[in-house]
This record gives sequence, structure tokens and C-alpha cells, in this order.
Amino acid sequence: MKVKDSSSDKVPAGSPKVYALKCLSKRSIVDNTLQDHVLNEVNIMSELNHPFILTYHCTMQDTKQIYFVLELLLGGEMFKILRARERFDEDTTRFYAASVVLAFSQIHAKKIAYRDLKPENLVLDSRGYLKIVDFGLAKKIRTGKTWTLCGTPDYIAPEVVINEGHDWAVDYWGLGVLIYEMCAGIPPFYAEDQMQVYEQILSGVVRIPNHFSRHMGDIIRKLLKTYPSKRLGRTRGGTKSVMEHKWFSNLDWDALLRQESKPPIMPIIKSDTDASNFDKFEELDDSLIDPCPEWTPLLY
Repeated sequence: MKVKDSSSDKVPAGSPKVYALKCLSKRSIVDNTLQDHVLNEVNIMSELNHPFILTYHCTMQDTKQIYFVLELLLGGEMFKILRARERFDEDTTRFYAASVVLAFSQIHAKKIAYRDLKPENLVLDSRGYLKIVDFGLAKKIRTGKTWTLCGTPDYIAPEVVINEGHDWAVDYWGLGVLIYEMCAGIPPFYAEDQMQVYEQILSGVVRIPNHFSRHMGDIIRKLLKTYPSKRLGRTRGGTKSVMEHKWFSNLDWDALLRQESKPPIMPIIKSDTDASNFDKFEELDDSLIDPCPEWTPLLY
């Protein structure tokens, strides 16, 4: 196998530490013309190194698959935890929203738009700290805007819906949706029909539940501004303006970044290979995967 290792935390030979392996079929990638998409994900993940972002170690390949060697997270998906609890209290919501904000501070400093924030892409580690995963839709936007239509309907920003071009302001819209969903149990623009979701997103109307505190309602409204230039996080001050909002006034940002603040959810994990917090799937028989010897990307 050819190996790409861009992490300062090298994967030592014979190490007893357990890692996660993300396997992608080369044939499927080529048939769907996703070569640039996959290599973009590798390059973006290799740039990031943050306590609240999934750690990428290296990439390997053979004639059948490309393999991402990643940090193993055993705490479970935020989506599954949230559905089991129906909704979080405000302190729990604030803790995990703040973790996302800190991750965004590095992502956006590198001119990267994440573009896929949702509970399914937030996973807890064994200690209960949140990690952002899956950078398949992330894109570096050095100047100007990008026009790709992507994302999950409930979380898509208005500028993406109407295809007027977007940048990382879409991530702050997503943050507003996430905060709302964690504390309400459903996203703010939920509807059975996808077109109705888009209509609500474009309406500019956000109905704040009565059990949300005044400051929580205020930060959600400021994050869910229809015009990106007026959206908290994309206005003057960037990520820092979000951190300075009154809803976060009692949060110790430095302690959270050092992972010294106690997480509100403590996963039950019996061993360093205990995957019981995730749904079980049958492993694909390697013999059923078609080889693709004609595509051997340079992984450096």
C-alpha cells in the first residue's frame, strides 16, 4: 500500500492503539467521477488539527480501495443521542454548540467552508467531548464565493437555496439551526415536504419556543439572518463575535478548549473497541469489490 501521513501524530508500527478505518471503493469513486472530491477531502483534513475536529492520521490505498486512518470515536453520534433524549437542556446545548464554535475558529481561519453541519456529523469521543467529522462537502474558498448546491435540506442557508453564491457564512446559519434543534428536538424549518422546508427558510421567520431563554433566542435569530452579511459570525469580529454573545457569557472558553470542562453526556464504553454506541452494519466482502488499477492517485 502507498501511504500518505500528514499528521504530526504518526501511526507507529505495532502500536496497540486502535484506529478507525474509512474505506472508499476506487471503482465507485471513478464511476461517479468523484476523484477530485475525495482528494479534496484528504487535503482539507490534513490541514486541520483541533481538539473538536476528528483527527486524520494518514491515507493508504491498494487496487480496490482508498483508506483513511482516523481517530476512533466511540461515544456515539449526536443524532442518535438527541433522538433518544428527544431534546437537550440549555446547558448541554451550550456546551456542544461552543465546541462547534471553537472548531469553526480554525476551519474558517483557513478559509474553509464546512457546509455540512448537522447532528449526524457530530460524534462524541470516549470522554464525551464532541468532534466534527466528515469533510466530504468542505471547500476552501480563498476569494469570492462558490455556487455548489450541497448540504442537508433542514440546514441549508438561504443563499444556497436561491443559488446566489455562498462562503463560510453558511456554517453560522447551520450553527443557528443546530442550537435550535438540540434544545427543541426538531429543526426550526421542519416540514414533511422538502419544498416547504425551503419556503420556510426563505421566509425569514424563526419561531422561538417559549422554553428557550431570552439570550438563546437572541443568538439563534442573529445566526439565522437571511442576508449573510448581517449574520452573526460573518459580521465584523467573525467567530469571536459569536463567542462574545451573552448566551455564552458564563462559559470558560479556555477550559473547554483544553478539555477541562466536564462534558454533560458521559458515554458508556466498556473497552477501546466497544462499538455498542453505534448501529451495526454488515461488513462488505472484499472479494465483491471490483479493482480499479487505472486510478492510482498521488497521495503526498
